[in-house]
Amino acid sequence: MTAARKLEQYTYYPEETLVPRQRRPVRRNRLPVTVKICLVAACCVLLGILYLQQQVTSYYLSMELVQLQEEVNTMQQRNDHIMLSLESQRSLKQVEHIARTELGMVDPDYTSTLVLNVPPSSKTEMESRWVESPSTEGPQIVATLLSWVNKVLPIGGVEAGTLQR
Repeated sequence: MTAARKLEQYTYYPEETLVPRQRRPVRRNRLPVTVKICLVAACCVLLGILYLQQQVTSYYLSMELVQLQEEVNTMQQRNDHIMLSLESQRSLKQVEHIARTELGMVDPDYTSTLVLNVPPSSKTEMESRWVESPSTEGPQIVATLLSWVNKVLPIGGVEAGTLQR
């Protein structure tokens, strides 16, 4: 019976008192068809202009690349020409020609040297400057032999054992 008492506490409302809400129709802001077509056309024109700009830029860059490649080829040919000229200037004939014409180089003249036998008792000023060499007949024979060889085969006029100033 307790259950019956609990039910009595609740009041019963008839359905007629509940009024269902009426929904308003949702109103959407719709663009007219002509505005939509104009927007799509403007987007297509903008994309076309961007594509054309990219193509023109690509064309100019390819022209610049061709021009730079031609310049590189010209510089490479110039470098090869300069290297060939440098090699020809380094040759011995060219160096000798420049030395003779511009610098005044001449062939060495034949020089002869006269070896005198200085007695060992008298010391000259030259001997006092230099270390004394033993006075034997050996070096004088070598000096005579070398002077004879220089006369027969002139190699430059320099004799071993002499100091020319």
